[in-house]
Amino acid sequence: MIEDIKYLEDWVNSIQQKSKELQSVSKEKKIDLLFSISTATHNPSFQKPYHSPVRYLENSLIFGVVVFSQTQAMIAANTVKIFVNGILVDIEQKINTQVGVDQQLLKHFKISVNKKIRKSIDVGNILIAIRSVIGNDKIIKYKPNDITVDAIWTFLSTKITCLSGKKIAILGCGNIGSKLALKLVESGVDVFLVRRDKLRGALIADSINIIKPERSTGSAYYTSSCIEASKLCDVLIGAANANTPVINWEMIQNMSQDGFVIDIGKGNIEADAIQKSFENNVDIIRGDVTASLYGFVSQQQQVQGIIQCKIGRKNLNSDISIVSGGVLGKNGEVVVDSFLLPCLIYGVSDGRGNMKIKPSELDKKNIEIVKKYIERRN
Repeated sequence: MIEDIKYLEDWVNSIQQKSKELQSVSKEKKIDLLFSISTATHNPSFQKPYHSPVRYLENSLIFGVVVFSQTQAMIAANTVKIFVNGILVDIEQKINTQVGVDQQLLKHFKISVNKKIRKSIDVGNILIAIRSVIGNDKIIKYKPNDITVDAIWTFLSTKITCLSGKKIAILGCGNIGSKLALKLVESGVDVFLVRRDKLRGALIADSINIIKPERSTGSAYYTSSCIEASKLCDVLIGAANANTPVINWEMIQNMSQDGFVIDIGKGNIEADAIQKSFENNVDIIRGDVTASLYGFVSQQQQVQGIIQCKIGRKNLNSDISIVSGGVLGKNGEVVVDSFLLPCLIYGVSDGRGNMKIKPSELDKKNIEIVKKYIERRN
């Protein structure tokens, strides 16, 4: 595709300005500043990168962009690398992402590429392209679709007292719709899937029923009829591509008395149906991912700390060693909370992934030595 250089220059300037502004805020609040670079499956004709919303979380401040090529991703990463603590990189491969690097554009924006990585850039995602510009230190890999699925499932499981036995219709069973359907079926929900491709829709429903736990009371059903799917459903979910209206007023009227609508795909509800829903007090929910994103960032921060301080082993002397963080201990090794900074002793490894129920006299002696080691450190 032919890039609009003037547009990209203005885009880079706006990223720099926003980076400086938010860096000041993050320093004042003493939280991390993160930048997300994601891709999109929709709007194949619109391939100019754009900004995603700024999200203020308790543990971080996140802003970012949506890109349509590896080159755009590299430009964005190079622009923010001196301002941010980490870069969230979408590792889901999208068919509309332009593969290959525009060397003229990189030269225009004065971007140097790691020669060792350059040869392996053309693999279809943006991760390797970004790595060639900023390395691995600041990269946080994530899957936006999975975060969306977790957010919607958590919302439903909180709003609906008991999911088991409910009927939920999902219009658009692509990546997000299918994953959400599986989680709901596992929770005892009967999920009715609608997809234009009848063969794929039926295969997805069959696959979910094969994967689900044997005792799950929920099941997945495929139907090509939106009216059939929406009949007396408790929730009507639009999970089609953005700006694709798949939910009309007739479907909304077809729901159960207390039913409500969730628009995951942004623009999945007809304008007339939205207006009539307002007039008739039918709730329409926008799929907000803030809580799930907060949880993901918190998890990443904790895992990074665990990897650095808690996963590993340390020899205290030639006969005694300690392990922590899930490392499979050798027979007789003392298991602690952190091999670098131990405070708690959990037990003695049996060498097979469990703790010894009856430690030997030597094991007890080694535990006492480790206790004294901890006391000296503290």
